[in-house]
Amino acid sequence: MKSTCRKAGIQYSDAKGAASGARTPDMVRRSLLASTLMSVSMPLFAAQAWPSRPITIVIPYSPGTGNDIVGRLLAAKLPKYLGNDSIVVENRAGASGYIATDYVRRAKPDGYVMLLSSVSFSINVYTMKVKYGVSDFSPVAMVGRQPFTLVVNRSVPASSVAQLVAYMKANPGKLSAGQGGPTGTTYFLLESFEKATGVHVVSAAYKGTTDAMMDLLADRIQLLFAPISTSMSYLNSGHVRVLGVTGSARTPIMPDVPTFTELGYPMLDISTWFAFLGPAGMPRHVVDTMDQALSKTLMLKEVAEPLIKQGIVPSYESADKLGSFLRSDMEMWGRLVNDSAAGRQSKKRP
Repeated sequence: MKSTCRKAGIQYSDAKGAASGARTPDMVRRSLLASTLMSVSMPLFAAQAWPSRPITIVIPYSPGTGNDIVGRLLAAKLPKYLGNDSIVVENRAGASGYIATDYVRRAKPDGYVMLLSSVSFSINVYTMKVKYGVSDFSPVAMVGRQPFTLVVNRSVPASSVAQLVAYMKANPGKLSAGQGGPTGTTYFLLESFEKATGVHVVSAAYKGTTDAMMDLLADRIQLLFAPISTSMSYLNSGHVRVLGVTGSARTPIMPDVPTFTELGYPMLDISTWFAFLGPAGMPRHVVDTMDQALSKTLMLKEVAEPLIKQGIVPSYESADKLGSFLRSDMEMWGRLVNDSAAGRQSKKRP
């Protein structure tokens, strides 16, 4: 005779099962279903918990650089939209940003270590022959762009790019320039300037823009491509002139300085950018949460205004758009590097 009883929340459907505790096929199916539902619900619960501890933003350059300025301004306000108590900013400078890039690439993809990268991310693949690509990272968001400026010493008899080019053609070898060496953006900017204008200038490589600017002020070199945050510090002193700016639009802090595109040199539309990346495989809900928090933080007056004063234009792009941008940026720098003197020389090496 069949009987039904309940024990520990499990229904037994026959007397043998009730007496022996044996599991029927129906019971097994129910148990498997319950286990499956529990395994599915656990990630959903974990998704709601991020972030539950401090997030580390890794800066690939020294304190005081553009990446550092952007990272610290955002880190101070991001907790408001993330709901966590703190964000740690960690500087891991060296090898043109590669040390920090590789560190984050190898990090656990749980959303607690992210890189605030810039244009060296694309350049290093070609100049340093490092082995990584966009697929090795989780794009999170673009947060800003910073143009470069062409700066000359006040001793140079030119107040425009046209006058500078005319003077250099009439006085070959008279002026010298500074640049960041064959792994730096300013090296390729200077070479692009030479190709676009048909001039040639003897140049010296510097470890940093600050060192080059000091020599420009001392008239040991006469022209230099420098980030706008560097050149603006000296513009009001009267010791230098800014003749042109890269980028697609004039900058708010130097509205009277024309862009190179305006002047007929669109190949000099090269700016640095600032973007958050995580290790490959970062959960989508983590990417989306950080992406949304960054877009809101950039809109804050206390973040946007200091960035603009530093010559950095707040410029937001979502994770999906950032991935596409990085791939096209890498391709563009591949062409620039391979067509450069440094790239051609590298191809000749065994």
